Amino acid sequence: MLALILGLLGCGSSESARAPGALPSAFPSHSAAEIRDRIQTPTDTLRRFSGRARVRVRAPEQNRSFNADIRQERADSLFMRFSLFGFEGGRMLLTPDSVFFYDSRKQTLRVGPVAQAQRLLPAPVASDDVFENLLGLIAPGAQTQWTVTADSAQYRLSNPSGTETWTVDPRRWRVIQYTRSAPDGTVLEVRRFSEFHSVQGVILPRVVTFRRPSDDLLARIAYKELRLNPSGLSYGLGVSSSVPRQPLQSR
Repeated sequence: MLALILGLLGCGSSESARAPGALPSAFPSHSAAEIRDRIQTPTDTLRRFSGRARVRVRAPEQNRSFNADIRQERADSLFMRFSLFGFEGGRMLLTPDSVFFYDSRKQTLRVGPVAQAQRLLPAPVASDDVFENLLGLIAPGAQTQWTVTADSAQYRLSNPSGTETWTVDPRRWRVIQYTRSAPDGTVLEVRRFSEFHSVQGVILPRVVTFRRPSDDLLARIAYKELRLNPSGLSYGLGVSSSVPRQPLQSR
């Protein structure tokens, strides 16, 4: 199914990063709970966002870039419209239990369970934390006994098995990298957040990168514009009931 998007649409741009502030006075003595609280507290009022981005997707079969209009309601629907050179290629709607992809060229609607969403985009869009992943607001879970270590400017949190690691910049209180590995050390997933800037007073990354090395999959979202808590967002696909429906499946 990923080939549908890749076939619709060849690289994203980036902007200079905002200089970080000074290290907090308590560094490097923060606990895991304090680190988590400092990441989450400034963003707990965020309920929705909209944005324009350049998206690069790399997969074994193809390597393409395209534009995307993105909007999401926290813990609810995610809508994305894909285009290239001003021509729409498709629209995706992700609800808590289903994913819908409208192929604008073939005028066909493909439908499947939410677990298949990563066939459309190799990013953690099927996760309960998709809002946090897309905005770079993820934080270590509260139920895990994290081991906290520090170097000269960053915290590193690891779970007891060593299969999850979080790298946190305490000057911005943002996760800059999350890595999930197999027990044998094989890297399964990497989420990286970079080029931070201020959006309506909230520090967010301009660039969000998701990798699954074992599958040679990468998705890179470079935001050109972001709006937080905008009103009047629509999540309708705008597809006629007469449009043929097909199951979501790999091609």
